[in-house]
Amino acid sequence: MKKHIISSVILAITLICSHSLFAEEKTSLSLFLQTDAAYYPESKRITGDSHFAPITGAYSGLEGAVTFGADYKIATPLGENWLVSDANVVLGSGIEVTPISVKPKASVQFTPVPFLVFKVGGAVGWGWNIGGIEGLCELNKTTCEYEAISTFDHPYYDVWGSATFQFDTGALIPGDWSHVVILASYSTTYSGIAGLDADSIYEWQCGANQARGLKYEAQGILGYQMPIPLHLAGIMVKAGGHYDGADYGKFDENYDGAFVTVNVSPVMQFQFGEKDDLYCLFDFSSRRSFNAEYEKAGESLYLKKTGREWYFQRFALSWTHRFM
Repeated sequence: MKKHIISSVILAITLICSHSLFAEEKTSLSLFLQTDAAYYPESKRITGDSHFAPITGAYSGLEGAVTFGADYKIATPLGENWLVSDANVVLGSGIEVTPISVKPKASVQFTPVPFLVFKVGGAVGWGWNIGGIEGLCELNKTTCEYEAISTFDHPYYDVWGSATFQFDTGALIPGDWSHVVILASYSTTYSGIAGLDADSIYEWQCGANQARGLKYEAQGILGYQMPIPLHLAGIMVKAGGHYDGADYGKFDENYDGAFVTVNVSPVMQFQFGEKDDLYCLFDFSSRRSFNAEYEKAGESLYLKKTGREWYFQRFALSWTHRFM
């Protein structure tokens, strides 16, 4: 397990690629099983200004999650005009399970016109530790060690909202090979661990050095959709971070709590029949570069950020099977 679960990355791709923008769903209820996995090579940090850190080892970690979900679509036409006649609301629910956490979640999605989607949602999760795999911990600021905390006394929570613009040139140009898909989205999330002090630093699903607060994420996808098993190939760019670095308290000044993490990721979607999709993601990311080396993740909070370090983060797979 690593910093975050892959399902959040795949969600935006699924939104625009799973069906034509002007297609009408055959059924109101959809049940699906999503299985995510990722492989992380080792990329040792380099001190100094902004730079690229090469791969230095074959293995750094693995990530995995299984999500069972259900969506219920309700037609809410806003008129007879073709632009608003297919307006709809989708009620979503699901439960995500990993070796070190379980997280039920729910969402409401409103599509007033085919190219705009508004969505709100939330989740509550419970984490635990298995050996050296840490699902839920709090930083001891004296020793810089992450220490286990009670699963049920300290649940994880998040609430979020997003707006998405999506467009498919196939809506204007007929033909199987005329589908250039474009997606731009912006989301705001408030997340944290219940029962901790406001300035506590925590670890959730093996993602260390997290702080409670309001975060944002902007994402863009440009892809080409084809009527072959390789259904889509494209590029995804994502940037996100905390609105206010003060969420990190006394660490903000040197650590830069409002640091913007940027990801650039080639993506591919394979379709196998009408019920199965496989997504592949090659994720190049960025992280803080510091003025000195460190061994424990918590120690980096006391160092000074000196630049941005680019590196190859992971290769990820996500398989989705729709039961109906």
